[in-house]
Amino acid sequence: MRRLLAILASVITIGVGLVTIYDLTIGDGALAAAFLRLAAATLALMIAAGVINLIIVHVGRILRLRRGWVYSLVLLISAFATVGFWLAGQTDATNLLLNSVQVPVESALAGLLFFALVYGAYRLLHKRFTWAGLLFVIVLLILLVGALPLEQFAPARQIRDWVLSVPVSAGARGILFGIALATIVTGVRVLVGQDRSYRE
Repeated sequence: MRRLLAILASVITIGVGLVTIYDLTIGDGALAAAFLRLAAATLALMIAAGVINLIIVHVGRILRLRRGWVYSLVLLISAFATVGFWLAGQTDATNLLLNSVQVPVESALAGLLFFALVYGAYRLLHKRFTWAGLLFVIVLLILLVGALPLEQFAPARQIRDWVLSVPVSAGARGILFGIALATIVTGVRVLVGQDRSYRE
């Protein structure tokens, strides 16, 4: 019975996918838009289920006084306060939380990324000298110097903008293309029964 349900789910999934591709390429797109709206609603329900599960896990950790329960308490208070301010229409309080918590955390992570890149460049050249490592260090220095808001570094800023718009953009597109191919291959393998899906 389970095998039959898995085959039925695979047939429905493949059929909906083929109909969506046909409607997007040849048809008027109305049916594909309906499928995409259904997928968006399903995704919203999944996110809601994930948030509810997160709340249940952290409430259980607080009630059992497990290790790190203080962090769980802070997370729940912050989450409920943010949602409460948003529902009440208190945009000033929401902006205060954003500017007082979110922006400093992102700035700290950006600073850690800077140190990680510099340390990685040092380890790369310290371990073994290669032309690829030297190119990495040079590009890293240009990007870091070009990010400084000083007029004397304007040429470095122009080179930085070119590096970000051409090679980095091409690399990002290549990574996204690889992710798309891997997703398609994995999905096809699950649908034809080569791999087991997580629901089993």
